[in-house]
Amino acid sequence: MKRLFSLTQFALLACCLVLVQSCKPDEDEPQYDVPTTYNFTNVSYAGQTTRLDMMEELLTYIKSANPGGVTLDAQKMKDMFANENNQFTGAGLNTSGKQLKDKCFAPDVDMYEDYFEAAALASQSGAPGSNGVAGIVTSSTDATKKYLQSENGVEYAQVIEKGLMGAILYYQAVGHYLTEGEVGDAVDNTTVTVGEGTAMEHHWDEAFGYFGVPVDFPVTTTGSRYWGKYSTEMDAVLGTNTIIMNAFLKGRAAISNKDMETKNEQLTIITENWERIAAGTAIHYLNEAKEAIGNDAVRNHTLSEFLGFLRALQYNPTKKITNTELDQVLAHVGDNFYEVTLTDLDNARNLLSTIYGMDDIKDTL
Repeated sequence: MKRLFSLTQFALLACCLVLVQSCKPDEDEPQYDVPTTYNFTNVSYAGQTTRLDMMEELLTYIKSANPGGVTLDAQKMKDMFANENNQFTGAGLNTSGKQLKDKCFAPDVDMYEDYFEAAALASQSGAPGSNGVAGIVTSSTDATKKYLQSENGVEYAQVIEKGLMGAILYYQAVGHYLTEGEVGDAVDNTTVTVGEGTAMEHHWDEAFGYFGVPVDFPVTTTGSRYWGKYSTEMDAVLGTNTIIMNAFLKGRAAISNKDMETKNEQLTIITENWERIAAGTAIHYLNEAKEAIGNDAVRNHTLSEFLGFLRALQYNPTKKITNTELDQVLAHVGDNFYEVTLTDLDNARNLLSTIYGMDDIKDTL
């Protein structure tokens, strides 16, 4: 019987088969281009940028009372919150048709307006703050650090800033835009609106806008605001910058190419890592409070930041922590920052770090 192939021919055929197989596209990888910057056709998140600008003006005004001598106007803060009565100085903000109040988690709106009232009242006295007395509290180690705080040590500027980062920016991105109703597989991804793309593309863009980073993040971190800023500050330990940005890029490209499986994978990556930023930063501020346990001004300052980041976690519908566990963490710290102990702070930190699998990095956050 004739041999169909010589050994040499068989070897050559085998090599060819290997080469052909190696050239076949990896079925697990998307077969479309993913850009390295957030520059897609019809990208639009101008409304989110406008609200970040509004927050900056509102918070700058509130922080002006920290050194003392500045009396805050509660109605002015409420007007800025609702974009009424032309209180902004930034170009186009008063006439933008945008506001912060209607994007805030509705059940918390009254809480923040109550903070405006309390901050205004506390700023009027000019008295030094202490346990049971609202006013300006000065650091015992650095007289230039002065903070307007409540009778329980809550610093108005910080609890409002970090709180609104959660109740508006994080809630809108993770609790609204990155949900089934806005980017789920059934959402319109065919009808294109000029300047906004499809509904699914636009909602994804709006979530990106609330993250507050440059289009070439994290190559460029300058100009990052709010969540983007804190992602960068925590990046050495958490490594979230590249993970979240790549997921936003890959997910947006997937949407444009009707690749729902990849989009859903990237959505999970974003929400899980954004939650890690909130939890990790809360732990970071508990660490800072421990270091400043004997300094009323600084300890209260950092615990006010902790409170804002802890509250943010509630707005994630797929959060890892339960509402009961959130209450337990808060209960360890208590509602009077003047009376917190090192044991209280350790208990809060340890519970939070265990829930989020951060026990091995809790000391370095």
